[in-house]
Amino acid sequence: MDLWFAAMQYSAPMKILFVTSHLFYSEPLGVMLLSAIAKRKGHQTRLCVLTRQPMEEALREFEPDVIGYSTITANEQFFIDGDNEVKDYMRQTGRKVWRVMGGPHPTYFPEVLDKMGLDAIVVGHGDNALPAILDRIEAGQDFSGIPNVLQSSTDTLIKEVIEDLDSLPFLDRSLIYDFDPNLQRVGIRSFQTQRGCPYKCTYCFNHAFNRMFKGDGRKLFVRRSVDHLLAEIKHVRETYPELRFIRFSDDVFAIRADAWLEEFAERYSAEIGLPFYCLIRADGLTDDVGRLLKKAGCCSVSMSIETGVLEARMTVLKRNMPDKVMLDAYEVSRKYGIYTHSNTMLGLPGTTLEDDFTSISFARKAAPTATTFSVFCPFPKTELTEYAKLKNVLPDDFDYNNTYRNESVLTNYTPIERRIQVNLVYLGPIFCNLPDFMQPLLKPLASLPITSVYNFIGSIFNTYLLSFRIFRGAQPSDPVSWIKAAWRAVYYYFFSGQKQKRRNKTASVATAATDAAS
Repeated sequence: MDLWFAAMQYSAPMKILFVTSHLFYSEPLGVMLLSAIAKRKGHQTRLCVLTRQPMEEALREFEPDVIGYSTITANEQFFIDGDNEVKDYMRQTGRKVWRVMGGPHPTYFPEVLDKMGLDAIVVGHGDNALPAILDRIEAGQDFSGIPNVLQSSTDTLIKEVIEDLDSLPFLDRSLIYDFDPNLQRVGIRSFQTQRGCPYKCTYCFNHAFNRMFKGDGRKLFVRRSVDHLLAEIKHVRETYPELRFIRFSDDVFAIRADAWLEEFAERYSAEIGLPFYCLIRADGLTDDVGRLLKKAGCCSVSMSIETGVLEARMTVLKRNMPDKVMLDAYEVSRKYGIYTHSNTMLGLPGTTLEDDFTSISFARKAAPTATTFSVFCPFPKTELTEYAKLKNVLPDDFDYNNTYRNESVLTNYTPIERRIQVNLVYLGPIFCNLPDFMQPLLKPLASLPITSVYNFIGSIFNTYLLSFRIFRGAQPSDPVSWIKAAWRAVYYYFFSGQKQKRRNKTASVATAATDAAS
């Protein structure tokens, strides 16, 4: 379609439909920020969650001019299916709908631009890219020269990172509350204090992002001022009642006891006074940091173990934290009365099933308040995934639509070992809270083929600990909303993996059929 002719549609403020695959209690902060940026320019926005609303229905009701997809690689198939509905909609109505994708998937796999025939992708930060794209559409111009935007696979990427976080608007929380009003009744709200992470954990995208955007004086680790952060929290408390608990979503909330944390601890407790949760590394939870977190009103932290096998932690995961550092950090949390949540991965490349039992024993020794376990999922282009390929336990042509599965995708495990690992995911948290004399029961119980039973029991157990310890006080105040929230959490833990597995199988069959037809 001619760009000038397409621009004729947009003499009035545009309608932007933001699309995600899932919506649980962790709010999609990136999409909410982009919605606020679009609204600041006078445009209208709406949310579509592909697992909860058909794309065709959202198109018919909202009639968007622009669609903004936000996805990770493992959920690509959701967006391919939804985008096919958008193409049908354009053919049926004769309307041009601009289709732009952002998030981790297009950042690390820009080939999705050609694969889906999108109008553009955003690589990295989209805070300046989105308004620039909207301006170009209104003017009937192409997207060439916009930093972090590719409209052709042959384009050269102009790189940009956002360094002044105080210049960004507050998140548009009405985007998700309009889609699901029940979420407002849950008293937890998420905020971000910084961007970037200085660490090099091999399972994470951060090191890949840092390699991609480093250089030319770009600052990759930036933080909001305490003024700006507290102003947003006050705004949310006044605008969206029922705020009872705050979740800081930064990859690492505190690295050391610095001037920012000192100011935050002093002012947050005086001006906000709500319990909060944050993420931290064990080597960052020193006594000074623990003291400041407690002073601020920290209720709980997530401080992952990732593996109880020292060599794997130090070399495979590149988390330079000896056992003593890990154990001391949990002691600091107990000293200051801060609840802890930890996650530990099972089935890591280069480890064995026996190592998984070692990890559970170490987690029990560290004694977090709530312990969860997961089976390693290979994310594309991370160092750990490349290590798995190097060890010949993951095929080079692995289909990342199968990343989110309950059981291991690594080829060095037998089907029985994979089932035992899944059982350990559900039994591990329970056994971390059982006395010594019951520990010998873990291995025989994990060998039994009753995974669904363990899943159900583990789901209830995890929901209880996370709800009443880690996010204590965030539950809805009225009984009906509380029951809905509890059921939603149990449903998420119990059914989400099974539904994803069925969808992945369906997607794989569809892909195979397409390949055969071609």
